[in-house]
Amino acid sequence: MRRSSRTIFFLVLAVALLGAGVRLELGREQALAPQPLTALDPASVRRVEIHCRDCTTRKFERDGAGWRMLEPYAQPASVEAVARLLNVLRASVRTRANIADYDPVKLGLAPAQFTLKYDDLTIEIGNEDPIEHDRYVKLGGQLLRVPDRFSARLLESAESELADPKLAH
Repeated sequence: MRRSSRTIFFLVLAVALLGAGVRLELGREQALAPQPLTALDPASVRRVEIHCRDCTTRKFERDGAGWRMLEPYAQPASVEAVARLLNVLRASVRTRANIADYDPVKLGLAPAQFTLKYDDLTIEIGNEDPIEHDRYVKLGGQLLRVPDRFSARLLESAESELADPKLAH
């Protein structure tokens, strides 16, 4: 093998090894990235319900023209307000555990402070973690801790979630 051929061979080998290393690192970073609360696609959701201890129950339904509030007002809903409610589905999860290993009463999950229903999926939201300020979330048999970037939105008034709040009666 001539010297120039050998140099080209080693350069190609080095590039191939670097490419493999980059691919492995990207896979590792993706595996370490926070996982979303659910795999449910917000664009596919047809119905949303919010039940909470200290606020009015609100129900929304997607129709051909957009979103409509069904309860407490039968009015067109604000697209932005419903989008904020749908963002809960994609909230990042910090920790996962088996709910049976914990006392749901102490975590504010029996009864839950908020119960969200997205079509047939129910998400229960409890107290705030005192150290990290995450929310305890019950999803099926799992206990999750999720950064609390949504609870204030769940306490909004129904009037603020209407497309035209002046029409509330």
